[in-house]
Amino acid sequence: MDNARCKRVMKLKVLPASLREKNRYILFKIISEEPIEYSDLESAIWNTMLDFLGEYGTSKTSAWLIKDRWDKNNQTCIIRCNHLSVPALIASLGLINRLGDTRIAVKILKVSGTIKGCKANL
Repeated sequence: MDNARCKRVMKLKVLPASLREKNRYILFKIISEEPIEYSDLESAIWNTMLDFLGEYGTSKTSAWLIKDRWDKNNQTCIIRCNHLSVPALIASLGLINRLGDTRIAVKILKVSGTIKGCKANL
């Protein structure tokens, strides 16, 4: 097999845009008495989603917390989900009221189709 043909065979096909899942990015702020850590926030979000939506519902949201966008000083973060599950994810975030002994509240700042749109509000 020649080199050009071998490269053509190994290249994966990209899914066309019409078949891809449409993502939404939710920018939210944590209002708390004390600063919180990313790992505590992540576990609280996943546990609340599992309690509220169940395993099947949580998997259907395709939610993913974007660690690079966690701002420890402002206590803001961005979470990605599919466009159909934005209301369910916002409801799940609204149910979080405690992180250990610290009382917290989650304020949704913006929902956008791109990370760039959310970064403008940081």
